[in-house]
Amino acid sequence: MAVRSLVSGGRRLYHPDMNQIPTDVFALAEKRLEWTGQRQAVLAQNIANANTPAYAARDVKPFKDVLAAQAGPGAGTRATGAGVLASQSVVDRTSGDRSINGNAVVLDDQLEKVAETDNANQLAMNMYKKYQSMFRTVIGRS
Repeated sequence: MAVRSLVSGGRRLYHPDMNQIPTDVFALAEKRLEWTGQRQAVLAQNIANANTPAYAARDVKPFKDVLAAQAGPGAGTRATGAGVLASQSVVDRTSGDRSINGNAVVLDDQLEKVAETDNANQLAMNMYKKYQSMFRTVIGRS
């Protein structure tokens, strides 16, 4: 990380060149937030269709699989954004539990997944906020 030296009031201040700060942490947090948002939408649709005959519950690929797919060959030129996640991560889940009308939504399972996803969202938000705070402190804008 490049460091610039500035003189302010007779004192020398050092702070990082903002163009050189690695954004990997921020990019990872952003992708995680996109993933949790998409998963919440899919789970909400499952819950809304809990009484729809023959409806199969859906989920998204685990986040680690989404990252692995995006980190493959040509990762340096890959597209980013919600479109990439949306086009690659929604998959049908087959469940052994089906009601008489063929519905495969188990509300307890869906609500557990919603809680897990909310926790993942909170973790990503906290990580993003902590790194922002850290960078503000480093550049003297706390």
